[in-house]
Amino acid sequence: MSYPRIADYMSSPVVAVRPGDSLAHARRLMIRHRVGRLVVVDEAEKPVGVVTKADFLKLASRRLRGRPLDSIPVAEVMTREPVVAKPGWPLREAARLMLQHGIGGLPVVGEDGRLVGIITKTDVVRAYAERLRGRGRAGDYMYSDAPRASPSHSLAYVVELLEGHPSRRVLVVDGGRLVGIIAPSDIAFASPAAALEEKKRIRRFAELPKGRLGPVYEPLLPTAEDVMTRDPVSVAPESDLAEAAGLMIEHGFSSVPVVEEGAPLGVVVKHNILRAI
Repeated sequence: MSYPRIADYMSSPVVAVRPGDSLAHARRLMIRHRVGRLVVVDEAEKPVGVVTKADFLKLASRRLRGRPLDSIPVAEVMTREPVVAKPGWPLREAARLMLQHGIGGLPVVGEDGRLVGIITKTDVVRAYAERLRGRGRAGDYMYSDAPRASPSHSLAYVVELLEGHPSRRVLVVDGGRLVGIIAPSDIAFASPAAALEEKKRIRRFAELPKGRLGPVYEPLLPTAEDVMTRDPVSVAPESDLAEAAGLMIEHGFSSVPVVEEGAPLGVVVKHNILRAI
């Protein structure tokens, strides 16, 4: 079997926007097509930028905060002069460029520079699962130093761990066994309101107004247990790395823990697989 090329796994046609389109329009396209990035093209259909979900998250801390999305053109937030790839290049070149530039996808252009497709980390992982079995084991490519937390650790502590490690994952361990995993997306969906649920409140008796005694409920802070993905699918250290890649594709995950007899040894994330290519 020949080595896969970018053309074999790129998506085409591509969901694209113009620089003058609004962010509201871009957001609707992302939701409708279930994609995390859009290529921005000019009138000649040549890529001039890329806009991602992460760009929307950055808006809160920028001067654009407070402006409605339908009043902000894509050109104000897009990454300009995107790194591009060619359909005939080997897939390993796409992986190399993504790792070098710290990006999750590349517009693919023809000889005339016009957009013909897009290749993402997920596409590369799919190719590894389908066509590159036998090139390495999960234990050889995992992050063995991935941070650990207990189910009762505070959410604030978990965030510190996530931000301090390149895997961007925290393994949740109880009694030496893996019971969950936390990714940045899990934190993004965590709400302070969750801490106000009945099961997360302490009841104690205290003096109330007018000298009466009565129950007082105090909310607990969210913990790792509240946001973790429980009992995640995992692989053994001797498992083929392609098995981990296949599980990511099958379940829509971006990481797979490596476990031996219930004990966590590390975690494989998408860029580990890109390095293996």
